[in-house]
Amino acid sequence: MNGTVTRKRSRLALEPDDDEPRYTSDANPSASLADLKRTRTQGDLDDIDVIPPENAWTVDVDSIMSCPTLKAESAAGGKQVHSNLHQYKKGSSIVVLCVQGDLPVHYDILCGLLPELYALSPSLQALVLCRDPATHVPSASTATLLPFVRGVGSHHNHFIQLGLSHPLGGDLPLDALVVLDGRGRRRLVLPFGWGGGRYAIGHGGGVRVVRTAFVELLKKCVSTLVQEGT
Repeated sequence: MNGTVTRKRSRLALEPDDDEPRYTSDANPSASLADLKRTRTQGDLDDIDVIPPENAWTVDVDSIMSCPTLKAESAAGGKQVHSNLHQYKKGSSIVVLCVQGDLPVHYDILCGLLPELYALSPSLQALVLCRDPATHVPSASTATLLPFVRGVGSHHNHFIQLGLSHPLGGDLPLDALVVLDGRGRRRLVLPFGWGGGRYAIGHGGGVRVVRTAFVELLKKCVSTLVQEGT
């Protein structure tokens, strides 16, 4: 996958395994490591939810939808090219963006959920926002190939307008699934590899719990937007 960077470990590092609790002199000695981790994880996840429309900022969805790149079957490398662009309805279609730097997990989750999301909203659009559509490989394990959108161009930076520009700078994004309602309002951000989403990377029961919670949040958000009629 292109766009891979080496992140130096620090207190501000975005590493998924940098979630060990740091003890202080006033820490409760009876609290187990598992309890501390569970409390911290739940606290981070509690901050992730569907954003009310009055609190959501608006992004330029027209510029995002103006230039999706769909690879030809011959260039897809054996993957199944998939697009719902023919169903797009300006001003009403829900858009789910897989903002992708160097992680494949959220792409795999989105592709696996597409049948359920289309059942909720037939005109829903699923797109990959990446650095370079010409060379981007979203996942080695998923056969579906979604349309790509270039994240940074001469006149736009979609990563910045979504609030997902990587602190390392350049053209790097923070990995996330983002849901835009029909008016282009950012209604849900599911982080992967940073924030509460650092617990969604790796292996083990805790990772599965977080991923399951994210799946339910994504479905809840789409269902909510359908009910709102946006």
